[in-house]
Amino acid sequence: MGAIIWIARVLIFLLLLRIILRMIFGSVTRAPRQPPAGPSSTGERAGGELVRDPNCGTYIPKARAVILGSGADAKYFCSTKCRDEYLERVRSSNSEVRS
Repeated sequence: MGAIIWIARVLIFLLLLRIILRMIFGSVTRAPRQPPAGPSSTGERAGGELVRDPNCGTYIPKARAVILGSGADAKYFCSTKCRDEYLERVRSSNSEVRS
């Protein structure tokens, strides 16, 4: 029975010590970490600008996209398969309009 009382006293002492230390040093906090310098610090996404594939709707990094056209008329695709499907769909819709 004496061992249980001794363990309880030690636990209470440690709890009180923790409370006192928190009261004394609780206001001392570490400075927040600064993000590493690089593209993310300029506001740009790590993968670069994202563009949307008009065929399947997937967002992909512009640097990795398959491009059709140029300038303001450029279309960006996630794969050559999506590009080809898009071209086929556009061609079939244009031929239906002409008929």
